Amino acid sequence: MKLAIIGDLHYPDELTSDEPSIAAARDAYYERFMDLFLSLEADYYISIGDLTHAGEAAEFKYVMRHIEKRGLRDRFLHVLGNHDTYTHPKSDILALTRLKRYEVIEEHDARIILLDTAREIREDWSGTIDEEQLNWLHNQFRQDPDKPLIVIGHHPLYGTTARSTESMMSLDPDLTVWPLFEQWQGAGFYFNGHNHVNSIVQQEHWHFIQTAAVPDVPSVRMVNIIDQEVNVETISFASDAFSNWASVFTPHMYDYERHPGCEGDTSALELFVNAQTARKGVAPK
Repeated sequence: MKLAIIGDLHYPDELTSDEPSIAAARDAYYERFMDLFLSLEADYYISIGDLTHAGEAAEFKYVMRHIEKRGLRDRFLHVLGNHDTYTHPKSDILALTRLKRYEVIEEHDARIILLDTAREIREDWSGTIDEEQLNWLHNQFRQDPDKPLIVIGHHPLYGTTARSTESMMSLDPDLTVWPLFEQWQGAGFYFNGHNHVNSIVQQEHWHFIQTAAVPDVPSVRMVNIIDQEVNVETISFASDAFSNWASVFTPHMYDYERHPGCEGDTSALELFVNAQTARKGVAPK
């Protein structure tokens, strides 16, 4: 099974300037990126939140048009990010995208869990998981660990990936979720965005994979799962054209700045794990 995962897309419908060349650079950047992303061979195409910059309906419709044009609606998955919920309630967003707030997808090679960690409060961009989801997640983590578990959430767990100990840059640290994750006896892989920096961290039998924002780092995480082997590689689309386009339109995105070191080091770009030896209580050979 192959998964193509993108970081925070932050597609902005509105910019701070009406200069046509700025909008043209934005359009060129996103048209090219979406074309490259959706041309990859994958079973699912996954957004880890902040698909939009302001949570406007026009922004969601822009992305969904690309998905539908390729006939990939049934293979596109998206978890809500804090920017996605800036403007409209979650119920309206889900009605527009026709996606679920959270769910589990059972495949032969892996189990995929999609989480809603977003709030509907602009002033607090930290993450949370409501009681309904926590109870549901508790049951999911008690399933037979016979195959790798892929969890997708917008916010990192506190104290895992880069920047996750900064204020509002993780799930609420007062939300005790690590003991819940520890219940899972198999190999676990948690993919998140939010912090705009590539980062990969191992904590016990879990691997946390954080992906940078698309306007800063035009790339895709390709996850290949076969015979209990989980391989994560980063496919970069970086080019002079992408750099030039980004330099024109990103300064005109409301409240957006490129984070230093967003590309991460070499350890943040690939991961190779044997899920059988990575299970809880199994020492690696």
